Amino acid sequence: MRMNGWGWYWAAWIVIGFAVPETIALIRNPKDTLSDTVWRWFGVQEGMPIWHWSVLHIALLLFMVWLFGHFVFGIWR
Repeated sequence: MRMNGWGWYWAAWIVIGFAVPETIALIRNPKDTLSDTVWRWFGVQEGMPIWHWSVLHIALLLFMVWLFGHFVFGIWR
């Protein structure tokens, strides 16, 4: 796989913008990871039944479905 200029940019963004801060958070305080932060923002709680979900929960679910389909299957471009 050859990377053009943008390929290197996105690779650096993933490493510098995600992997480094995520690793630091895991070492210092696992409650500071990206997933824990998103769960706090959207009010996700362990064991919460679906009928107690808010609009934010539905928005997060739809975003995650889109992200999965987009990255894994290349749809919704």
